[in-house]
Amino acid sequence: MSGRLIPTNIFTPFKWAGNLLAQGIFSPRNAQFPFTVDNGTRILFLRHDALGDMISTVPMLKLVKENFPNAEIHVLCTHANVSFIEYCDFIDHIHTTDKSILDSPFRHISTIRQLRSLKSDIIVNCLTSKASKNGLLTALLSHNTTLSSSVYLGDRYAKYVSAQSHRASKMKTMWEKMFMLGIETFGLSEENQAVIPILPSLPIHKEAAQQTLQSLGISIGAYIAINVSVGQERNSWSKESYASLLEYLIAKGEQPILFGLQKDSHLIDALMKQFPTLLHYPYDRHILEIGEALRLASYGLSPDTGFLHVASAARCPMIGLYCYLTEHAIDEWAPFGMINRKVISSTQYVKDIPLQHVLDACDELTSLIR
Repeated sequence: MSGRLIPTNIFTPFKWAGNLLAQGIFSPRNAQFPFTVDNGTRILFLRHDALGDMISTVPMLKLVKENFPNAEIHVLCTHANVSFIEYCDFIDHIHTTDKSILDSPFRHISTIRQLRSLKSDIIVNCLTSKASKNGLLTALLSHNTTLSSSVYLGDRYAKYVSAQSHRASKMKTMWEKMFMLGIETFGLSEENQAVIPILPSLPIHKEAAQQTLQSLGISIGAYIAINVSVGQERNSWSKESYASLLEYLIAKGEQPILFGLQKDSHLIDALMKQFPTLLHYPYDRHILEIGEALRLASYGLSPDTGFLHVASAARCPMIGLYCYLTEHAIDEWAPFGMINRKVISSTQYVKDIPLQHVLDACDELTSLIR
């Protein structure tokens, strides 16, 4: 067997048996919406995935706390997205883990035991991936008296939670899905309710952004924030395309500022060498400071990554670059709450987006803003 791959389908019976066993041991209580919340009700929200997912869920967390101020709001998040919510005064307790808890739960048994010891009254699973492991984790964290909810993912997933929200599943954007999940789970009124993006920053973040822009010699509202860092390689745009875009903007008298992570310093350095007047925002700044910097920009541009959703929270007009996706998926992750333009590749790679399509989007957005 040495050097040979074991067929993945050989594990199917074991996976099926494991699911069956877990369902027998951890079967949830069936319930109908809305769930009852009393003083001291402990509510655990599962949002241990990407930054954009967390950002789009924050308005729902605030809504629930406003309606049930005496409930305990707990959030399970990742080490990567905790920075966005650590200053939210409407969250009582934050628990951190790694995304791998879904794929390798036995590596995180201490975290699971700790969360299970909370004896949560209600668990709201905010993850929308159609995977049994998603539901099984909810079951592992539940007690006999726990009620659990999720967005409707299909009848086969009903065995993992007490109730699924059909109405949330019909919403176009992730922001609206999460908001409706909260409304239906807790029986909240929809009258005069609207999703309002939240950037939970402090004065220190606002001051830091203003001081940084001042040190760069940039006037508020007079620059374009261009992000070059992505989480997945398929969403990367090429150096040549960025260079052509920068040349176009600079020739028009615009002031672009590059944003990105330290891991992409080689790309930023190469672009700054090509354009001596080009500036970049310092690395390793708090995500909420980046949000405040975006709040002060004319508009921004970014491939599909968390930066787009930080911009939505900051109410910054955006151009988003996407690989080919279904219309439903694009709507789900489009910039939210502000004017925007979506530029979509004809392939599975953002690098294949024609430059002219991006230049046209810049001109259109500039015209709308002005």
